[in-house]
Amino acid sequence: MKLIITDGIDKAEFEPQKKIFDLEIIKDAARKSLRGLGDNIKSSFKIPATSLCKIYLTSTGGAGRALFLLKIGKEKSVLVMIRMKKDKHIGVNMTIKNPKFQKSLERNLGLIIDDLELGNYLEYGLD
Repeated sequence: MKLIITDGIDKAEFEPQKKIFDLEIIKDAARKSLRGLGDNIKSSFKIPATSLCKIYLTSTGGAGRALFLLKIGKEKSVLVMIRMKKDKHIGVNMTIKNPKFQKSLERNLGLIIDDLELGNYLEYGLD
């Protein structure tokens, strides 16, 4: 099992939340997503052989949500988004019906695709 964090997502999503949700919390959430413990999310932006999985996060700094793109059959989880639960725009309402979530999701998936094609990512073992 692997966790992938692309450069664009690292800067836009992970870096601002790193003090609250460190790498170990994200790795644990990625493991859960790969085991099917999260909620599947629909997207208007379709990527073949993938699914989106929302995982609930907890830390001493508060509660949050993380979204992972799962490569079906490959046991790879790509971090897409991290939000605090109390985030006014997305945190509680991480669904495609929320236009602010949908816009952020499409932007982040575009960043991920570009970074993966260019090899701009880090891969972490989850075993």
